[in-house]
Amino acid sequence: MKTIYYSAGSPKGLKEDGQIIRAILDGQTAQYRLLVERYQNPVFRVIYKIVNNHEEAGELTQDVFVKAYESLPQYDPRYKFFSWIYRMAINRALLFLRNRKPYVEPEQIPAREREKVTHDGQPFDLVTKSTLVERAVNELDQKYKTVILLKYFAGLSYSEISETLDLPEKTIKSRLFDARMLLKEKLEKNLKYVD
Repeated sequence: MKTIYYSAGSPKGLKEDGQIIRAILDGQTAQYRLLVERYQNPVFRVIYKIVNNHEEAGELTQDVFVKAYESLPQYDPRYKFFSWIYRMAINRALLFLRNRKPYVEPEQIPAREREKVTHDGQPFDLVTKSTLVERAVNELDQKYKTVILLKYFAGLSYSEISETLDLPEKTIKSRLFDARMLLKEKLEKNLKYVD
């Protein structure tokens, strides 16, 4: 079932995403604001839950809508626009996290921590548990990473994830189970080096 939204600019007051996208591709570029208004809050929320910074989430949300606009000719109308832009938002937020380098002044690290070594004899790069979790999530295959982010970072229910990814709820539950097992394995190896 397609959701129909009210739009003051529409003669009948109703416009579907597909109609708006067709209008944009036909040269009515001002119609893009309808999609921005419709989806900016959910896109911002998912990005914010991943990056945990209001200002960065705002900038990343703008980036996502610019990229989505530029990519509209490649959009496949067989899929929901919301799912498409949601995946784009998650990928943009993950890229941001991957490129963000946490910085700690050397004086802030206790001497005993600086002396720690890993199992292979190399100096241990001081990281927090949350950083290890972020890294482990980012190392997952895309299909597992996406369901983890939607469930635990964006707080979506199984049915919402199912709708967003256009997959059966049973598949979502199975992927989440597999993803949790993979994360557990990755984290058990690394968390033993963190107090």
